[in-house]
Amino acid sequence: MPQMLSKSDVPADDAARGQSASPSGGRPPLAVVLLALLSLGLAVFVLVAAVLLFFAPHSAALRWCMYWVVRLGFIPMHGRIGSGRLPTHGVVIASLLVYMVVFLFEGCGMLLGKAWAEYLVLVELLLLLPPEAVENYRHTDWLRLATLVFNAAIFVYLAVRRGREWMDKPGRRRSGGPGKV
Repeated sequence: MPQMLSKSDVPADDAARGQSASPSGGRPPLAVVLLALLSLGLAVFVLVAAVLLFFAPHSAALRWCMYWVVRLGFIPMHGRIGSGRLPTHGVVIASLLVYMVVFLFEGCGMLLGKAWAEYLVLVELLLLLPPEAVENYRHTDWLRLATLVFNAAIFVYLAVRRGREWMDKPGRRRSGGPGKV
């Protein structure tokens, strides 16, 4: 007859493989939950814009959504917001759906307390912050600047959070450099 294992019989290494985002293994902190909800909200917004573009390509609601999609930097237009020259519908819809999937993964992963979701946000911000900074340098307005500062603050928060957890892992030396014990 096979023997059943209790939770106390499972080695700590196996529990750590779940990659909990919270060092205590409990719920993620409020800031991470708020970031997850923001990601899920952005996923819904981007999905609405993609659906409007597909089903009602000349509606006022689509123009409003596309205005904000461009303003928030999902589709770079280099200052041509009012010109009416947008990329083809298929390219825009595909771009929006890719954003939606990424935002869904980020939001759900962070709500579930997974470290990989925070790393995904870090990689995304690492890729988006340099072009955002260049765009701010070329055409600054309050929304672009606020978006840049907000994204930079999120990046710093998550980088510090992940860095602290990495440094607090058992077996990690906190003393001097190489060769020092």
